Amino acid sequence: MKQHICERCRKSMENRREMLAQAPLLPLLVKMSLPAMIGMFVMASYNVVDTIFIGWGVGPLGIAATSVAFPLQLFVGALSMWVAMGTASLSSRKLGAGLDDDAERALGNGFVMSVALGFATLAAGIACLDPLIAMMGADARVAGHARHYLGIVFLGNPLVIVGMLFNNTIRSEGNTRYAMYSMVLPAVLNVFLDPLFIFGFKMGMAGAAWATVIGQLVTLLWNLRYYLTGRRSLIALRVSRMPLRWVIDAEILGVGVSEFARQGALTVANTILMNQISRYGSALYIAAYAIMMKVSSIAVMPIFGIGQGMQPIVGYCYGAGLYGRARKAIEIALLSATVITVTGEIILLGFPHVFVRAFTDDAEVIRLTVWGVRILQSTFAIIGFQIVGTVTFQALGFAGPALFLSLSRQVIFFIPSLLVLPRFFGVAGVFLSYPVADVCACFVTLALLIFYRGRFKRLER
Repeated sequence: MKQHICERCRKSMENRREMLAQAPLLPLLVKMSLPAMIGMFVMASYNVVDTIFIGWGVGPLGIAATSVAFPLQLFVGALSMWVAMGTASLSSRKLGAGLDDDAERALGNGFVMSVALGFATLAAGIACLDPLIAMMGADARVAGHARHYLGIVFLGNPLVIVGMLFNNTIRSEGNTRYAMYSMVLPAVLNVFLDPLFIFGFKMGMAGAAWATVIGQLVTLLWNLRYYLTGRRSLIALRVSRMPLRWVIDAEILGVGVSEFARQGALTVANTILMNQISRYGSALYIAAYAIMMKVSSIAVMPIFGIGQGMQPIVGYCYGAGLYGRARKAIEIALLSATVITVTGEIILLGFPHVFVRAFTDDAEVIRLTVWGVRILQSTFAIIGFQIVGTVTFQALGFAGPALFLSLSRQVIFFIPSLLVLPRFFGVAGVFLSYPVADVCACFVTLALLIFYRGRFKRLER
């Protein structure tokens, strides 16, 4: 019986390798991306549901507190994705080259680094909680809610960082369905726990935070099951593969640094943004911005799904020397992302009030949010091209271009716009910074993709 199960698993693994190398690209991209899209959509919904329940259970100040907390949570996410994306990229390329032992070493080293980062951020977050909240520019009313929320959410840092690592490495093997479930499970759980804790137990912001941490624990346990049972995985999580090796760690961190830079820069940008909104606006503008970001997060998730679905295909094909196939996969992903974002912009600009009213019945917050969405999302149609372009270089292991693209939008274009435009346009200038940065970053992405397309064609010959 055991031999039969092992043989079935071996065949499944071989089928997965064959699928990445030979299956028709468009159906394969759909197959790989759809579970990631669903998972990312549900994961975004998980945060949106949090905000909706906070909006109705605590009020606009509670929503503003989630906006204050967002840059700090984003920084933890940046650290987790630094290791997770680098490990997934390296593991995928080693699998493509047939070097399964090296892929396991990448996983083991990524696990050790993720655990260390998790506990380091937990300790630092709790120790520096008040200064961190003050750095966001929150007034006393909003800061109190943010303190209750973050003091609990930081306890889940080790869970979210290790869970994110496993989610990305599972997807890099081509098992996108299992990775999808790891995002769906905590989101579904959160839908039940949020109202129970916020309304049933009258826990307010603390209830939303505990629901989040419990969801993160479920994600980690689900992903651990994948590697510890060994029935589905192409590689295993082994203690013998965990001793850190500088060559492996340098490559993981070198490739993943672009994702860290992107999200780390987003953290800095959001910190500046919070202070600019506080300076030129009020707590209601912060609440409106929080709702804008939640609506935006739902809209952009299909693009991240395409990026994550594309990564194992491109990484495997490039590692296996199938350069023409890798290039075609990139082109299909870019076109698909653009079609989705054009459709998304039509919906967002045409019917923003439909989404906004789910969060609050405060007329002024609704008015400010609808106004802000129409500024913020005016260039949504080109966002997919820039996101998938950045993920392309991550999947190929080209750390330099990936890092540059990440920094171009969030640092080179966005932060200067954020500092300059509000001086001329007030709080509207804060929101105008987004479309300005998107347009500039899109041109940079296009130039780099054209350059590397020529390189691919030379490799094919």
